[in-house]
Amino acid sequence: MISLLRCVRIHPVFWLVIAAGTLTGHLWDTAIAFFIVFVHELGHAAAAQLFHWKINEIELLPFGGVAKFNEREIYPFYQECVVIIAGPLQNLWLPLLSYAMLRFPFWGENQHAIFLAQNSALLLFNLLPVWPLDGGRLVDLMLEIAYPFKQACKRILAFSFGALLLFSGLALWHFPFSINLWIILAFIMLAIYKEWRVLPFRFMRFLIAVSVHRGRPMRLKRLIVSRDAPLPQVFAMYYRNAEHRIHIDGINNSGIDGNELASQYLSGRCAGTTIGDCR
Repeated sequence: MISLLRCVRIHPVFWLVIAAGTLTGHLWDTAIAFFIVFVHELGHAAAAQLFHWKINEIELLPFGGVAKFNEREIYPFYQECVVIIAGPLQNLWLPLLSYAMLRFPFWGENQHAIFLAQNSALLLFNLLPVWPLDGGRLVDLMLEIAYPFKQACKRILAFSFGALLLFSGLALWHFPFSINLWIILAFIMLAIYKEWRVLPFRFMRFLIAVSVHRGRPMRLKRLIVSRDAPLPQVFAMYYRNAEHRIHIDGINNSGIDGNELASQYLSGRCAGTTIGDCR
């Protein structure tokens, strides 16, 4: 637990929300929101620690948080799913804590009502299918099972942008003067835009992880490409958590090891720019 606490960092947007809540006289609301987000994110981190993931940082955000792990590691899908779900699971037992605290003089019905409302709002909001919320990350995980990594990234960001626009329209209709809500929505929109901008770098990190992976057996994906297919086009067909055997159309052989091909490409050992040059 101490090692997890040392990784915690509060995002500037959260400080802005805390300041807005304090200045508007909603001190209890702000303190309760901070506590719920803190416990929620520790749920993610504790699950990651259970699987011996290396945790670089736990960043607290108004709607949850972001736990940053070693990006050169490839984690099994079931572990990623458990880590994602571990956050919202904390919101299921937290109401019981609030009920228990009613015995203390500092915790009255007013604080209890605020706690239940904040906890439910965070849980429901965080399950929206919008990246980088937990709901969006679960959708991203399912897309990465069904589609190549690069294609899955593009799909989740495009879907998140559309879903966020729809949700923003509903928020404008029902909560036009909720400053905190608009700060959060603006932050998520900016996060989606930034993720789209750095998609080539994220894909390169993925390719590096593939090139150095020498671990457990994973699902096998057979890719059939033409001899003159450019290497970036071949790598764009790679899936997460998969071993790739690349077969050149018209040539009868056992196939090219996808991990080794990525390693050769990144180390500059490929003789040319097409798959035919690197057989």
